[in-house]
Amino acid sequence: MKFVHLIELLLLFGVLALIGIPLFRGLAGVRLFTDRNKLLEEYKHLLVRKEEVLISIKESEFDFEANKVSPADYDALRKQLELEATTILERLDELEEEKKNNPRKTSKHVVI
Repeated sequence: MKFVHLIELLLLFGVLALIGIPLFRGLAGVRLFTDRNKLLEEYKHLLVRKEEVLISIKESEFDFEANKVSPADYDALRKQLELEATTILERLDELEEEKKNNPRKTSKHVVI
């Protein structure tokens, strides 16, 4: 009885090898992960942060018009958000210039 199980086991491994080897042979040259592009990641992060800041500005305007925020608090918050937005836009411009000067540093598949 043990000999029959051995033959079944060998046949099972043989079938798995016949099916598996051609399937996984093509993966030898494929890279499963790509290198991180720090500039591109920073650019995407800044785009998201820019949208968040712009939404915050609109919300603060709405709150001020609804008399939920005092004029002094609104002015302080507005100045802080505008400063942050300006800083983000300047950095985005720097990254775009860097991409123009060094197109190889950014991914070919993602357009900035």
